[in-house]
Amino acid sequence: MFSCSVGSSIITRELAIGSGPLDIEIAEARPEDAIAMAEIHLAARRAAMPYLARPYTDDETRCWVAGTVGARPGAWWVARHAGQIVGYMGIDGENLDHLYVLPGVQRRGVGTSLLCKAKTLSPQRLLLSVFQRNTDATTFYESRGFRVVGFTDGQNEENEPDVQYAWDGAS
Repeated sequence: MFSCSVGSSIITRELAIGSGPLDIEIAEARPEDAIAMAEIHLAARRAAMPYLARPYTDDETRCWVAGTVGARPGAWWVARHAGQIVGYMGIDGENLDHLYVLPGVQRRGVGTSLLCKAKTLSPQRLLLSVFQRNTDATTFYESRGFRVVGFTDGQNEENEPDVQYAWDGAS
């Protein structure tokens, strides 16, 4: 099982996985973080899901991220290592909409640290959807206490079937 060390406004986690310990700081995203967040979004999706339809150009994605980060304070969080943004998530109440990690630092605690922050922001319940073919993501969430609550047949912009997950804080 995975545990979290929670501070007042940030979560710091040190792991000795991969090529060495990775110190992670989780903090609320600022509008100037949008460029790095968009690049992580694009790189992570390309690396994990090369089969995925791309309904938007890279520039449209960058504009979308830039427009949403500043417009929804408290909804966007970034993971920093040595001052560099290496992951991010978007959360709205109990809905975890996005969680992406830079491919070069995956499996080193960044995603887990972001997920720990999401659990502190919504301690009773979290809901999310993952593309069914993204087995790295399904394994990640299932190993961290999420359970399958439904499936879709591709009712999203990518026309890709989803698996829907829930995490209940009491479990």
